[in-house]
Amino acid sequence: MRGLIKAPLAVLMMILLISPAISQRLISRLSEQEISINSTFVGGTMTLFGNVEPDIGSTEYAEGPFDIIVMIQGGAINKVVREKTRQFGVWLNSAEVKYYGAPSFFFLLGTRPPSEIISKEIMAELGIGFEDQIQVVLGEEKISHADFTKELIRLMQKSDTYGIKGRAVSFHSRTFYSAQIELPSNVPNGTYLATTFLFEDGELVDRMAQRFFVRTVGVEKLISNTARDFPLIYGLASVLLALFTGWLGGVAFRR
Repeated sequence: MRGLIKAPLAVLMMILLISPAISQRLISRLSEQEISINSTFVGGTMTLFGNVEPDIGSTEYAEGPFDIIVMIQGGAINKVVREKTRQFGVWLNSAEVKYYGAPSFFFLLGTRPPSEIISKEIMAELGIGFEDQIQVVLGEEKISHADFTKELIRLMQKSDTYGIKGRAVSFHSRTFYSAQIELPSNVPNGTYLATTFLFEDGELVDRMAQRFFVRTVGVEKLISNTARDFPLIYGLASVLLALFTGWLGGVAFRR
């Protein structure tokens, strides 16, 4: 009798082992790997596109429906947010908060607003959020860091280097998707990371990260590198150029 009971259990275990697991994976690409900045640069656009495919070895097709969140991060920089108050009739800095490791550029793109796709807890766990990217915050204990963080986000939104765009990722079929990544004219130089997160029913299925580069080229690159690496020479050259321009203008107008 015991053998009869064990036999169906053994057969069931074999069926579970033989049956292919239904799993999906992301295949994603960027239309460009490098954005070049010159004197005529007014902003750029690149396309991120991809497909949701069955895992290697699986015979099942991806079903969905799926959600996508794309996180674009620039290099880490330090930021200081200061509060000004009126003291003795003059506006002076009264408090400040220093942020270390804040991304220089940060955008979230999604098939829907990220808050509709996943919870705040999952977002924090995966690091999908500007606040989650900040490594260290230093400031006075008595002040509210949250207020300063909101102000930092507002300032970055104003400069078009931070934003959230729900419904910016589109599925053109059951599995094929694309998104437009827009870069403003003041996009910082550096290495960028575009991370694509695939969700199904609010659960993470797969993720894929790709790098791209933003670089200044031509004469603008030479001037930028000189200003950064040789500030004294750059300063002297600027003064001499200003003097020469003033002298040349004076000669031209005298004639």
